[in-house]
Amino acid sequence: MNHNELPDFFILGVQKAATSTIHSILEQDSQFSLPYRKETHFFSENYDKKLSWYIKQYNNSKSIIRGEVDPSYIFYKDAPLNIKKYISNPKFIIIFRKPIDRAYSHYLMSKSRGYEKYSFNESLKLENERLSDNVNFSYSHHSYLLRSNYTEQIIRYKRVFPNSEFLFLKYDDFININSRLSFIKEIYKFLDITFNENINLALHENSAFSTKNKFIRDLTHTDNFLRNIFKKLVPTEYFRFKILNKIKEFNRKDIVVKNLNYSDLDKDFIIWNNKQSNLLFKEFGVNTKDWII
Repeated sequence: MNHNELPDFFILGVQKAATSTIHSILEQDSQFSLPYRKETHFFSENYDKKLSWYIKQYNNSKSIIRGEVDPSYIFYKDAPLNIKKYISNPKFIIIFRKPIDRAYSHYLMSKSRGYEKYSFNESLKLENERLSDNVNFSYSHHSYLLRSNYTEQIIRYKRVFPNSEFLFLKYDDFININSRLSFIKEIYKFLDITFNENINLALHENSAFSTKNKFIRDLTHTDNFLRNIFKKLVPTEYFRFKILNKIKEFNRKDIVVKNLNYSDLDKDFIIWNNKQSNLLFKEFGVNTKDWII
């Protein structure tokens, strides 16, 4: 275990697989030092920032173990090499979700933020065209299928970190209240940390929502002149983060979303889901039989 200021482990994702809730659960335990905000993106989108900036994102310097939960790291191709530059052999945890369900949840998030105007089927058909423009915006918000190509993402990490330990878990086991305890205990065991019986496992972050006010939504999710003024008025990054989070919470309205009806999907996307599921089982032994449609 490292005893420096850099992470001992990473939870790499995947996106839309309860990583926000898992961050909040682990954050309760003083044995863990996590960034005060989930997803610093230091080893992906924010790699131009200094290492000193990254270290300042962490809380609880007296903890036993330090780690980060950031789904962007499994998706961005340069992230493994960026991590390797500073950390030789961290432990990695990856939580997988049924590929088409993950894609749909990603789509709903983009739609709620005003980034998506097409139907789910249409957006999947348009994905390659959107991504071909090499625009970071589309890679972040329209990469529904690409982010669910799990096997090639794991292979990328295995090549860079041949001696690291990997723990593969399933989102299904976390959302099932009967298996959530054993799911979290498995993380503790993997990290050689004594399980804390006092943590609250009933948390639920990032439930489906819509926004009350589109102007406030755009103000808090995009770069604009008002945000630049805000940075000058509140120069401390930590306090800006806390204030923006409060504004986002005020502007969100929880909704009940319609479950994905597989019969509405084009056949090509059913085939794609089954192919990705079978690949994950074949290459890494993850039990994906219940993901086959």
